[in-house]
Amino acid sequence: MNNNSMKILPGAGPFYYNGNDIGVLMFPGGGGGTCADLKPLAYDLYNLGGYTVHVPLLPGFGTTPKDLHDISISDWKKALKEELESIKSKCKKIIIGGHSLGGVFSLILAANYNINGVFTIGAPIGISGIAPKLVPLIRLFIKYYPVNSEKFREETNGEWVGYDKIPLNLVPKINKLIKEMKNSLMNIKCPALLFQGRLDSQIKVKSIDYIYDNINSKQKKKIWLENSDHPILYIPDHEQIVSQLITFIKEI
Repeated sequence: MNNNSMKILPGAGPFYYNGNDIGVLMFPGGGGGTCADLKPLAYDLYNLGGYTVHVPLLPGFGTTPKDLHDISISDWKKALKEELESIKSKCKKIIIGGHSLGGVFSLILAANYNINGVFTIGAPIGISGIAPKLVPLIRLFIKYYPVNSEKFREETNGEWVGYDKIPLNLVPKINKLIKEMKNSLMNIKCPALLFQGRLDSQIKVKSIDYIYDNINSKQKKKIWLENSDHPILYIPDHEQIVSQLITFIKEI
C-alpha cells in the first residue's frame, strides 16, 4: 500500500527539505496524527542546521482511518527501508529519529542498519493506563476509537492534521513493534540522544531509562523535557530539542 497513490489529507505531509550532505530522517507518532506534527522541528533543523530533512508519510497515515486499519507491520517496514535508502542516496551522514511510535521505528532501524546517529522523543516501552489492556475485549464490539481532533486543532491554531478516529487494531501492532524494539536495543551501537517529557502521561515513565540502559552506544545521552507532555506539535520545550539535536549532530 502506498500513500502516494491515495488522497492525502491537506497539510499531512510528507515534507522534504533539501540541504547539505547531512541527512535527518524523521518519523511521526502513530496516534492518528501525521507528518504535520514534526513539520516545525523539521523546518528548524533545515533552517538552522542546513541539513537535508525528510519526514515521510508512512502507509496508513494521512489518508483514511480504514487505510490505517488495513495496514500491516510489513508494509511499514518496507516503507522505512525505502525511505532510509532514499536519504542515503543523497547524504553522507545519516541521523534517524522520531516521536513516539516514530521513535520505536527509529530504534529498530538503528539496530538493523548502519547509520551515524539516532534520536527519540517520547519513545515508549509501553503505553500507560488501563485502556490498552482492555483493547482485546473492546475490539470484539467496535473497530475504531474516537480522537479528540477538534481539541488538538484548537490547541495548535489549526495546524494539527490527523484522523477523527483510529482503529483499535493499531494497539496490538504497536505492542508488537515495541517488543521487537526492546529485543533489538542491544544491537544499537551508534550515538544516541533520547528525550522524554517529564509530564508525559501516555507512555511508561521508565521508558527513557530502559532504552538508555539497554542500548550499547558508547555515546548516549538522555534529556528530560521538564515542561512537556507527550504531544510534539507546539511542544513547550521545542527550542531545547532543536538546540540539543544540532549539538548532537555536530558531535558525531
